[in-house]
Amino acid sequence: MSGAAIYDALESSPELISLNMTGVLLVYSSLFARWAFVVKPQNLLLAGCHVTNVAAQMNQLRRAVEYKKENGKDDEVDDLMKKAGATAAA
Repeated sequence: MSGAAIYDALESSPELISLNMTGVLLVYSSLFARWAFVVKPQNLLLAGCHVTNVAAQMNQLRRAVEYKKENGKDDEVDDLMKKAGATAAA
């Protein structure tokens, strides 16, 4: 997953990035990075892979939001922020 996100950041255009999927991958990798660090014995390799994926997905999210704002799709970005806020509140 991390390699795919890093490769996409280098080679793909930001118009192909799904904001919903990027958000899901951020949550997934964040949860599993914490789990891999907390479990006994610690699985630091797995935690490192998930932390790398979190960083890569954050970069993808940044690229997608910048692209959508530059192209006048502010309503799509606002909708994502509302969903993220509602999810965080829950």
